[in-house]
Amino acid sequence: MECERKRKLAEARSKRKPYEKEEDGDAYMGSPTDSTESAGLNRSQSTPNIAKLSSDEDEPPTPTFDRSTKPSKVVPPSELRHRDFQPVWGDVVSGRGLTGLKNLGNTCYMNSIIQCLNNTAILVAYFCNGQYLEHVNRSHSTRGAIAEELAAVVRALWSGQYRFIATKDLRSEVGKHQRAFRGTEQQDSHEFLTILMDWLHLDLQFTIKPPHKESLGASELAWHEYTKSKESLVLRLFYGQIRSTVRCSVCRASSATYDSFSNLSLELPAHASRCTLADCLKLYLNDEMVPGWNCPNCKEKRDAAKKLDISRLPPVLVIHFKRFYVDPKEYMCNAYRKKQTYIDFPLEDLDMRQFSLQCPENQIYNLYAVSNHYGSMEGGHYTAYCKSSVYGKWYKFDDHLVTEIPASEVRSSAAYILFYSACSRS
Repeated sequence: MECERKRKLAEARSKRKPYEKEEDGDAYMGSPTDSTESAGLNRSQSTPNIAKLSSDEDEPPTPTFDRSTKPSKVVPPSELRHRDFQPVWGDVVSGRGLTGLKNLGNTCYMNSIIQCLNNTAILVAYFCNGQYLEHVNRSHSTRGAIAEELAAVVRALWSGQYRFIATKDLRSEVGKHQRAFRGTEQQDSHEFLTILMDWLHLDLQFTIKPPHKESLGASELAWHEYTKSKESLVLRLFYGQIRSTVRCSVCRASSATYDSFSNLSLELPAHASRCTLADCLKLYLNDEMVPGWNCPNCKEKRDAAKKLDISRLPPVLVIHFKRFYVDPKEYMCNAYRKKQTYIDFPLEDLDMRQFSLQCPENQIYNLYAVSNHYGSMEGGHYTAYCKSSVYGKWYKFDDHLVTEIPASEVRSSAAYILFYSACSRS
């Protein structure tokens, strides 16, 4: 009888209306699309469609459990516990989604990335409407805890109740699985983002019907071998694929391999004080000489040319600039320096068709978030510039402070990671 009572209680909680408070004060909030002001949410994070995640059509993400024996959204115990957000109550700057994050001791790198993800509209909707609960994966080493803690933070940020909150529980959970993020030392926001993407993908997996391998091309086959029919919304949103082709300089024989990526990490042109994003992309995709390649045709070591091509573009394209490098003059000391290069990147209509092998309709992108780094390796600070999908304005997220900024301030020599979303073209 006690088990039955608990089951019914959990079921009732999972069906509560948006904004209805749980006993611990943590609210299950509706998606940002619930707001009458949120028509802008459909602008560019509309692919892939969240509704399609539960469809049995083209790419059915069928959960491994039997839905007939339990509710579709059962609130796990971790979602019912009290979280120490240390909220500071008060009027939010302009509305929901504009809540700051307290710096817990050099956690600005983490705050910057969280705010960028918190402005990825389809991911916010996924966490706020509770659909992620259907996909929580307990078999991964983090047992779904990273995804659950991030979801709780996102819901709090979109509650519209707080000026700023603390991410103590998320930080604690992250520190359990990555020693570098435990202490109070400054860390790299790009490293944190890359690891977080992998955790979220593994935490929120669902199984899809495996395709017929005979009908797949080389790129699709490599993608299937990578995913092994285990996908996630994070994978579908952020992950793309690179084809690497090595060609022998003598016999011209070539060999191609495929690798997945959750962000493109681009070198900056040497000795340039200014450049464009297109310059960085061309540099990334240009041929590179590879000496001593074992040619499978010549059966000898040959000089070869290595060429990278983007074989699969994600709906959310994340681009990282390699600003930090080891100073060759102080190589033995492992001294890092930072390139302060000003990079001119488009805020709208980034055309990726010239940089990719395929040309689907959604290869035009709009910028919606930037993770900035100021200072040097010895002492620096991270912020985020994000365009609200609800209000259509740019905001600066500087830890607990959130202020509106003009679009003209988004480009700067501090730009470190860019977040672009694919545009829907009619």
